[in-house]
Amino acid sequence: MDNLPNELITQILEGCNYADCMCFRATSSKNYDVGNYVLSKSQTFDYRYYNYRCHVGIRNVNGENEKKKYGTNLNPIKMVNFMEFLPNLRKIVLADLPCLFTLGDMIKLGKSLPKIQKFVMIQSEAKKWMGKDMMMGLTYFESLNSLELVGWEPSSVTSRGCASRNEVIPQSTLRNLINLTIICKQETVSKVLQHIVDNEIFMTKCVKAKFNVRLSSSDIPHLIMKFIEYHPNIQRISFNGFLFTTQEQVQIFYDHLLSLPQLERVQLENCSVIERIEQALQRTFLDALRRRGIKFTNLVNSLRH
Repeated sequence: MDNLPNELITQILEGCNYADCMCFRATSSKNYDVGNYVLSKSQTFDYRYYNYRCHVGIRNVNGENEKKKYGTNLNPIKMVNFMEFLPNLRKIVLADLPCLFTLGDMIKLGKSLPKIQKFVMIQSEAKKWMGKDMMMGLTYFESLNSLELVGWEPSSVTSRGCASRNEVIPQSTLRNLINLTIICKQETVSKVLQHIVDNEIFMTKCVKAKFNVRLSSSDIPHLIMKFIEYHPNIQRISFNGFLFTTQEQVQIFYDHLLSLPQLERVQLENCSVIERIEQALQRTFLDALRRRGIKFTNLVNSLRH
């Protein structure tokens, strides 16, 4: 390996993920420079690839001492600082971090990654790593146009002398989004939609939206129809797990979808209605989709047979 020219090593490393590059750069001073060069060209950072790689780029050598401070040997400050080696990142995925990621960490991350366009955050019930008000740090990601949140639960924030408030996605961030994906509990989806509706946030750039709930509630259909009214430029929209009460509500929902002039694809998964639904309504909706060449998957199904 030592006798290989740098050009060939670079080609090999470009076929590896960045976690392998980080390990490779630690083997010698020559490889350090080559590894840094390859990392500087990386456009994606996904923490899941790195989770089980012990490397001083993110983790600390003194693991036990850091576990006392952070609850793990992952140091979020070092992880943010390491992003300096990845100046051309366009996409970042943070999933199931083993430590709390705070608003301060988020702000530092945004300042160090000015070119980030897509941000994916994934949190599970087993590992809740998103700190209070962390989402406010999204304002520092000035180039962000795609946001995907999985398992996020907005916290209730109380300031001294002020009434409590729910954590929200900043309005400036929402207005710049082209793509918004929310895969969370129904309370989270309701709060996000309510925030958009109450504050009349018009996401004029948004062309793709996806909402996935584990358990639906009665207020979500109304809020989602308001969302559609506010965003006529939507081209692709996806819903999963929504529950409607009446056939009339489904018909209004269908009409809202058909009112989108640029709609190209609509995806309905596990969406149902409590009442019976007439086949004539389903056929009318399907015919309208086909006439316009809109791609679709499934319809709203009745829980009564």
